[in-house]
Amino acid sequence: MKLEDLSSKEQLFNDFFTWLFDDKRVVNKEIQLEKEVDISLAPFYLDPNIYFPKQFKIFFETKAMQRLGKVSQVSLAVDLHSNLYHNRLEHSKGVYYRKLEEMVYNFQNPEWMKKVEKENLKLSLIAELIKMAGHDIGHFPLSHVMEEQLYTSHGAHEIIGKRIMLEDSEINQVLSKISPELPNTLKELYENNIWNFHEHDESNYDVDRLDYLQRDNLYYGTPIHLPNLTYETIGVEVDSDNNPKKNSDGSIKKSDSLDNSIDVYDFENLHDIEYFLKLRENGYKNKIYMVPYCHVRESTIGIFLKAFLEKPSNCGNELRNYITTLQNQKIEDVDLNLILEWDDIKFYSEIFDIAENHEDQNIRQLATLTIPKLSGFLNTLYSYLHLKDKNIPYSESEKNLLKKIKHVICGNDELSKDLKDADFIKNNTLFLENVNGVCFDKRFQNLLTQNLLLKQNTTIRSYNPEEPIYIKSSDGKIYDLAHHPERKCDWDTKTSTLQNIYTYIPYLRYCGLSEDKIDFIRSNFSKMGQQFNPPTHAYTVNMQPLKVGNSFKKVFDELEL
Repeated sequence: MKLEDLSSKEQLFNDFFTWLFDDKRVVNKEIQLEKEVDISLAPFYLDPNIYFPKQFKIFFETKAMQRLGKVSQVSLAVDLHSNLYHNRLEHSKGVYYRKLEEMVYNFQNPEWMKKVEKENLKLSLIAELIKMAGHDIGHFPLSHVMEEQLYTSHGAHEIIGKRIMLEDSEINQVLSKISPELPNTLKELYENNIWNFHEHDESNYDVDRLDYLQRDNLYYGTPIHLPNLTYETIGVEVDSDNNPKKNSDGSIKKSDSLDNSIDVYDFENLHDIEYFLKLRENGYKNKIYMVPYCHVRESTIGIFLKAFLEKPSNCGNELRNYITTLQNQKIEDVDLNLILEWDDIKFYSEIFDIAENHEDQNIRQLATLTIPKLSGFLNTLYSYLHLKDKNIPYSESEKNLLKKIKHVICGNDELSKDLKDADFIKNNTLFLENVNGVCFDKRFQNLLTQNLLLKQNTTIRSYNPEEPIYIKSSDGKIYDLAHHPERKCDWDTKTSTLQNIYTYIPYLRYCGLSEDKIDFIRSNFSKMGQQFNPPTHAYTVNMQPLKVGNSFKKVFDELEL
């Protein structure tokens, strides 16, 4: 398949959707192909557009999906680089397009088309494309950061997301207009792994990770290309647990029947897949996701919420009600309307109110610590609220936040000074690198019993053997990557452990620690200094809209609110 044959590309997608929607269960079979630029494709594709029929465009325009346009992809990692302001909506569309490309590759195989038609699976393919488009629809403000602070895991947004996709009335209407059977088909897709969809959607090597690694690296300023790799569906023998049987040399036993099958990548893709896994590992360890600076920044959310909820106040009441409702209810019982009301903009509108007006100075400063540095934050607002378009109306929370930003840019009050202070975050954070040394130092025992120090002890698995990637060897045999004779490292045992210990000075003060004790910690144990500065890197792409021919002061001054 030649996705870069511009003379035929659009027609190819049109042919695919015409074939896909030609099903007696589909009500609206007319295909009006829409397209829009995907910035992550621009460095690598001659045609950087993603394509979708009008029926899918209407899904993207639902309230639940549009909310993702104001939910950050990597949250406070924007402090690492002001480029990193991108949102979950563009990532969701990117994952949809990755899945679409995968299907269109298969569409070129007449046997695949016959199998789809024989098993009456066209509606399942439509549901799968929509499912992947909405895979992140359940994210809270600030994405994983809020989720981790509230639930200490990444599973909550998936539960919420499934509920929104199946229960939201607007989404149900959109799906039903495509086919009355589509909502139920989508439900079946969540409950069953049809045609190995799960292995390409949620695994070691999937369309979600392919998109976010390419997209995040682009916004980080170091673009990379991670193309979709083609695969072959091969029948295998399985044991009583439905796992593929192995030969004595560790290779997979093939079968002439496709009753049980796995999807297998060619030997020439071994290098690409290992490169992908190393790239993801590096993203966690050294670049974006779990680097010490980023982790310590994101933990300010949890500490701020803890202090804020403990102390009554006349400000931030909407945030208080939102968080306490989430904490006091099972995730399966939370009102979905409450989830859909909140995005990053509403969250930070409340944060600014607290940072400006809370009666306790320490809580004001903790709130200020949750706000990204101005350079990245202003890029975020400029992008999420489409500030270059003077005709877009703003909600009350958006107006309030923009008014406060205008004030901060020119103001001289406590909040304005703190946000414009380049060293505010560094001067209010104690970062202690030697975890064991600190933990066993008797002078810290009292502090540790008061839970004033926070610990990060995270193990990153580069490859999960329970989600195998099957790849051919040079002699044509099939192996799980963990046992592939030509692999470059032992992926099944490859792990990295990240350890940090840290705390925040306003929180120590809030808990009653004296200035003498705080100075003692700072003088004897803090490794902060220059080591706490965000890592610098050479980048080749500058994505910052307010650094490309724009003055952020002028942009915000000209806003009529």
